[in-house]
Amino acid sequence: MATPDFSRLGGGTDAEKRSFWSRPEGVLGLVVLAGLAGTGLYYFNQIVEFLIKVAANTLHLALLLGALGVVVFLVTSRDVRTATFFLFKTLMRKIAGLVIQLNPIAILKIYVNDLRQKRQKMQGQIDTLAGQLVKLNKKIGENNEEIKQKFAEANKAGTMLDRPGMKETASLATIEGAGLQEMNSKLLPLQRNIQQVLAFMEKVNQSADYIIKETEIKVRLKEVEYKLVKESSNALRTAVSIFKGDPDKKFYFDESMEYIQDDMSQKLGEMKRAMDLSMDFINSVDVQNGILSDKGDALLAAYNKGEFKFVTLDAPAPAYVAQPGQPAPPKDAGYRNLLE
Repeated sequence: MATPDFSRLGGGTDAEKRSFWSRPEGVLGLVVLAGLAGTGLYYFNQIVEFLIKVAANTLHLALLLGALGVVVFLVTSRDVRTATFFLFKTLMRKIAGLVIQLNPIAILKIYVNDLRQKRQKMQGQIDTLAGQLVKLNKKIGENNEEIKQKFAEANKAGTMLDRPGMKETASLATIEGAGLQEMNSKLLPLQRNIQQVLAFMEKVNQSADYIIKETEIKVRLKEVEYKLVKESSNALRTAVSIFKGDPDKKFYFDESMEYIQDDMSQKLGEMKRAMDLSMDFINSVDVQNGILSDKGDALLAAYNKGEFKFVTLDAPAPAYVAQPGQPAPPKDAGYRNLLE
């Protein structure tokens, strides 16, 4: 009896039992993956370069965001802004102090010149304002004269109302006169205001003249005082430098003194050594002189006693007596030492 095949139960097929890679779609997937791998290998350098750029851009972005965060923190932090402001003020004060220390008198004179220029500018404005006041007064006077003329015309036209158009002429003249009067009534407060401003500016001009002259006197006094104090300070500094000495010049002075001392010590040492060597020679000469002097005295005593023997040319040569055990003298023994 044959064994039944239960593998076909449930409608299963061989194609369904095979793995994905053994199926047609798996084979196609392998081909696609192989193509992608080949493409990746072919464009490997470009892909790596692109990835490096992306990473670098990401790093740059992170750094920029970090820097932006620091800037935002510094701008929004009250403590940082306060510290920066005080640091800026301190720096500006230091720079201003350096400028002032260069020539303080010149800065004072510049200030006085600036006051003069402002006073001249104010005088020009006073002249302009005075001219406007003259024009305004003239305008008010002209308006008054024109008002008189218009009212005269209105009165004249009022006496001739029986003529055609005279009523309108009289009405127009009165309207113009009233308008000019209203203009003068509005110009008068302006004229008084200009007069007050002009009077005030004249007083300011006089006060400014006094202030400028007083400041000039102070500047001259300070210039003289500063010059005297500066010269006195220089003189005192010179006097003190005599005791302390200029550090640079004193350095060369000390070096020169030390060199002279060393050179003198060396030369004195050389002189002492030369004197020591000379004393040995002088002592030997003195000894030789003493020996010769004693020998001379002995010869003189022998001469006085008649025992002195002169050297004669015909004197026989001393005979050589050979001693037992000694070699015979050389043939040139008699004249070998003549040139020594």
